[in-house]
Amino acid sequence: MLGLCNPALLFAQSGKKATADSVILLFMRGGQSHIDTWDPKPKTETGGPFESVKTSAPGIQIAEHLPRLAKQFDDISLIRSLTSREGSHERAQYLVHTGYVPLGSFQHSTLGSVLTSMKDRINPDLPPYVTIGGATWPAGFLGSRYAAYHIGSTDNTMDNLEFHDSVNAKRFNNRLKLLRKFDQKFARQYRGREVIEAYADHYQAAYDLMRSKSADAFDLSKEPDAVRTAYGTTFFGQGCLLARRLVQVGVRFVEVMLPGWDTHQENFETVKTLSADMDQSVSALLEDLKRRKLLDRTLVILCGEFGRTPTINSNKGRDHWPRVWSGMIAGGGVVGGRVVGASTPGGEEVAKDPIEIGRLHATICKCIDVDPTEMNYAPDGRPIRVVKEVSHKPIFDLLS
Repeated sequence: MLGLCNPALLFAQSGKKATADSVILLFMRGGQSHIDTWDPKPKTETGGPFESVKTSAPGIQIAEHLPRLAKQFDDISLIRSLTSREGSHERAQYLVHTGYVPLGSFQHSTLGSVLTSMKDRINPDLPPYVTIGGATWPAGFLGSRYAAYHIGSTDNTMDNLEFHDSVNAKRFNNRLKLLRKFDQKFARQYRGREVIEAYADHYQAAYDLMRSKSADAFDLSKEPDAVRTAYGTTFFGQGCLLARRLVQVGVRFVEVMLPGWDTHQENFETVKTLSADMDQSVSALLEDLKRRKLLDRTLVILCGEFGRTPTINSNKGRDHWPRVWSGMIAGGGVVGGRVVGASTPGGEEVAKDPIEIGRLHATICKCIDVDPTEMNYAPDGRPIRVVKEVSHKPIFDLLS
């Protein structure tokens, strides 16, 4: 009985065995309107002009402009009761990525950094954590060794991965040796040895990537035109394709960002346009992963930092709304065709089973076989739990 005091046992409930090797986070930056996408309320005062469509899962309906995803609900499940107290973009995005609220005196690490620090690299030649689009997130207290490799544009993913025409391999190696001598001398004379060593680690990692055959995974030109077109020619579409290529060769955590969801004005037209991009790209990603038998070992999460207000403002927009919003989850051992939680009939509040970000993170940990109760330690000795609250258990309804 005393053994039950061990927090890890709280997470050892029945459920599917962890099957995921990799995670793809599709981040809808700006705050996606739940009412106009995953949790439609047609013909209600707050529902807006959109109708809903049936999905391939009995009893589950989503917004009409997501027809391709609607056909894939044998593999997709929804969380309709995500909730937090953070209504500003910066704080809410920080919470979604780290599981913690911001502190002025301390920088937490993102979940991508945490997971890649706790799991062995699948492919030692590639960065284990890659972000595509938008601003990258710092590695926080774990240090730059676990920072994401950031790709700002899918048009030039091979930039800096090949030697310049004026520099051959021998000359490059000589320069690298000279750089190390400068760094060693500087480290002996000045403080900040850890920073210098971190820079050296980055140089070495970059060099390893340049000479690795696996670096071809970043080259989207290797894909047939038909595949690239199927994903969509937008940045997000090509980012989703790149994410598939990366997990296929052993990248542990990939984030692809689709910005523009901050719809204070003209919400409905903007959501319709963004949803068309999302529907094509995400459906192609899931189909491609499944066809290549990668879906069971790749957990795909889609969410923003909060939802949008049920009420429509004077600019035909919806404002920030953290009280309730929705997310999508597929693959990686998750059961498809389910809905966790519910919002009220008007989409104003959680009506059933509130899901805080910690529970979403605990679910990701469960799928990828990481103990969410484990502690990491900051340089000052401060203990930081992988998932902040012991009470934040995985969402077992999605795992069994």
